[in-house]
Amino acid sequence: IVLLAVAVAVLLTAAGYSRSSGLFPFFIGWIFLALASLEVLLMLRKLLRGAEALPADDHGPAESPGGVWQQAGGFLWLAAFLLLLWLAGFLLATIIFIFAFTRLSGQRTFKQAALVAAAATAFEYVVFVWLLEYRLYAGVLFAN
Repeated sequence: IVLLAVAVAVLLTAAGYSRSSGLFPFFIGWIFLALASLEVLLMLRKLLRGAEALPADDHGPAESPGGVWQQAGGFLWLAAFLLLLWLAGFLLATIIFIFAFTRLSGQRTFKQAALVAAAATAFEYVVFVWLLEYRLYAGVLFAN
């Protein structure tokens, strides 16, 4: 629900920008809103199914230490991506992050991880640089 609120805030903020400045946050805001809505629906579905399966006096298993570490790992992946984004910019950060995440966390082969990373980066380039003629952030290491 917090993510839904953040997505709505992004959309409201983007609406206040000029057309060219607000295009990217507006696009990302709608994607963010769709993904946050999907997450809420999946969590509600899981919650409803879990409530049906549990006896009335049982509140389910306590959170396992592995689950906590898995959640912390998700935040570490996000922090690594944001740091990489700041340092290397969108295109380079995308290909490095998606390759690393797919290879290490997704346990895919080198070839699969490379193909997914290349496809995502190509999509990002075609949509933003080529079609929208949007200048992507180059990062502090490669800034002019």
